[in-house]
Amino acid sequence: MAKSLGIESISASQVSEITKGLDERVEEFRTRGLGEEYPFLWIDAIYEKVSGEGKVESVAVMVAYGVDMEGQREVLAVEPLWEESEDS
Repeated sequence: MAKSLGIESISASQVSEITKGLDERVEEFRTRGLGEEYPFLWIDAIYEKVSGEGKVESVAVMVAYGVDMEGQREVLAVEPLWEESEDS
């Protein structure tokens, strides 16, 4: 992926620093307050290929959207659904 961005090489420590920064931003997004009223809400799923433990699997990523009183759409939450339950 680095080469596709024009980066010739990247060290493990650089990857670690980048992901640490991303983890912090994701946590800020996940714990932020929702100060708006959203008269319209919907949830959708997108499927992404995820590799791990020597295999690639398709994982549903649930995305919750809201439309505020001015008609602006906002992503409210993004969560992977690692396993399906009988309830879903």
